[in-house]
Amino acid sequence: MKLLILLVIFLNTNFIFSQSKISGSVTDSENKPVYGANIVIEGTIDGATTDEKGFYEFTTAKSGRYNLIVTALGLSEKIVMVDINPGQDLIKDIKLTEDEVKTEEIVVTASSFTSGENSKVTLTPLEIVRIPGADGDLFRALTTFPGTNQVDEGSRISVRGGDPDEVITILDQATLYNPFIFDNTYNTSSYSTIEPWGLRGINFTSGGFSAKFGNALSGVLDLKSYEMTRGRGMFLLAGIGASSLAGVWTSNDGTVGATFQANQSYLKPFFELNGMSQEYSKVPEARGFGGTVAHKFSKTGYMKFYANYSGDRIGILSESPSYKGFFNSTNDNFFANYKISFAPTSVSSLSAGVSFSAFDRKQSYGVLDSRNKDYYGKIRMDFSNPVTSKIEFNTGAEFEYAKSETSGKFPLYFYDIGTDAQSVDLDLKNNTGRVGAYAEGLFRISDKFFAITGIRTDYHTLSKNINFDPRLSVGYQINSYNAVRGAVGLYHQYPSLSQYQRTVDNNLNAESAIHYILGYEFNKENDIVFRVEGYYKDYKDLVTSFQNTQFPQQGSGFAKGIDVFLKGKLENKLTAWISYAYSDSKRKRFDGGDLYSSAYDITHNMSLVSSYNITNQWTVGASYKLSTGKPYTPVVSSIFDPVNDVYIPVYAQENSGRFPTYSRLDLNLQYITSVFDKFAVFFVALNNLLDTKNLYLISYNRDYSEKIEIRSNNIRIVYFGMGIQL
Repeated sequence: MKLLILLVIFLNTNFIFSQSKISGSVTDSENKPVYGANIVIEGTIDGATTDEKGFYEFTTAKSGRYNLIVTALGLSEKIVMVDINPGQDLIKDIKLTEDEVKTEEIVVTASSFTSGENSKVTLTPLEIVRIPGADGDLFRALTTFPGTNQVDEGSRISVRGGDPDEVITILDQATLYNPFIFDNTYNTSSYSTIEPWGLRGINFTSGGFSAKFGNALSGVLDLKSYEMTRGRGMFLLAGIGASSLAGVWTSNDGTVGATFQANQSYLKPFFELNGMSQEYSKVPEARGFGGTVAHKFSKTGYMKFYANYSGDRIGILSESPSYKGFFNSTNDNFFANYKISFAPTSVSSLSAGVSFSAFDRKQSYGVLDSRNKDYYGKIRMDFSNPVTSKIEFNTGAEFEYAKSETSGKFPLYFYDIGTDAQSVDLDLKNNTGRVGAYAEGLFRISDKFFAITGIRTDYHTLSKNINFDPRLSVGYQINSYNAVRGAVGLYHQYPSLSQYQRTVDNNLNAESAIHYILGYEFNKENDIVFRVEGYYKDYKDLVTSFQNTQFPQQGSGFAKGIDVFLKGKLENKLTAWISYAYSDSKRKRFDGGDLYSSAYDITHNMSLVSSYNITNQWTVGASYKLSTGKPYTPVVSSIFDPVNDVYIPVYAQENSGRFPTYSRLDLNLQYITSVFDKFAVFFVALNNLLDTKNLYLISYNRDYSEKIEIRSNNIRIVYFGMGIQL
């Protein structure tokens, strides 16, 4: 079950291993070498950045006729058509001219890890699938960067001591509200449904993000997919626990394209190989299917429709002080998005999108028998226009609709959940809308100094609450390799509809946080990257709860810390990075209350990741994680309730206990070859090599006199399989 979603790892694996070398030089109109120019094959992640002598070199597995896109700061973008022959080297020298107005320049702001065709890559899809233990999962890969932590070793992430719900995921302007399977399931790790190979750009920001993003307190994962497909073909992957089939089709003139993908799990052979660490009444099952249709209707315009379904089923044995039985969960998730984009003028861009998602969850455990339905709709428009070569103006607006339905039987007391426990029947419905708008200016004050200033406003129809959030980011390029950056801004996020359901008059305002960020970065052509960044988040108006009791909206707190990141590359052989984060995150429920550790206060967190190309066919990788144990609230005694024949726990100060130190070592190995003259890949992964007994939960016996440590279901496992191009 641990690698259930490994099926995404080698989709489109033909991007990975190169067979042709493309090299050359880039010069300006005066025949001077251009340093830092980006060269990329259109529609791929294959490319390079020129060195001090204007030289570039990279390898690719592509063959045929392609466009090379060449960009450099202050110079016009150039597209060069090349013919790539398998196994043959290609030398292409390129000359760029001056540009008065720049439309593709990307400014990397504080707390941002970015990849894309027109920026220096920090995290690529290739690196995502090669990170041992990440299982080809984008979210898990992000947890190897400082400032992020996994929730129960799954794909949901916490950013700098904040709640996971404070992080939003955006795909082509649409918000992904539930991009996971097995989410919130007892002792079962969640996995994301996002396939990294379809992404043109990945921008993860752990604080100080742009005014274009609203209703988030901690972080933003902004994803952009490829506008159009390239080529035709299918790829089949079969592993010991799951299989998938993906395909792509492009019209002869390149104006129409489509993709599809489908996957299905079958975990019986996986359990037979690795053993079952848990008892199941319903063997975990996951499945999904979806696809895209795109049309390029002009030189600058395209439209794209995307739809995806994912579902999971599980019944896993769970033990609590008042009940032992199977926790059953069924989830169905549907998402669809339509986007259109074009250039109204030669330098401006306009994009609009409409999306819809539906999430249906059923859960049962003891007396609990519930069903939650969530529906979301969103309309968004963004406009960007460079005013001069030094100034760019961005603006946009969105409307977001949310509806929640909760029904079923719920335990009356959180500590009594047996099948005969007292319960309450609920049938709750609630909905709200949010209208947001922003305006933002990007100012390059000099060749070395830039500033991004913006303001956004959001109005919440349920609470009748309106907010204004000013934000500012600045950066100074000391020289070619060194830069300092900072950011300050106000951020608001409205409570969930389930929290509004506990109020009488929907009298909850938006929660708020002020971000203060200052950092330094050394980046030598992305071969050596060093970053250190300090931050402080000031929380106010938090909605707090404890043991199913929601307190008045007087919660406050802070999160402060420092993130350190070091990454290095050795030619086309070795890629490695180490990240370390120190964090101190505290909360209090009301004015004058005591401070306590937040639920995601991980004081120390370190990740070490490495990947080595032994040959063009063999690649091996290793990763190691070490972190402070997460907080929990211990039980110090109990009181017997003779009426309900159950013990009532008496708790110590909230989150005053700590799990043991967390550690884990993962390995993987990949081999590229051909089978029946078809491209093929074989892979094997070994997770938790040392079989470290990390904890999932601290539980107790019936009268709470004995503590029971429940081990994480992520035991040592081996997973293997193969993929072949059809």
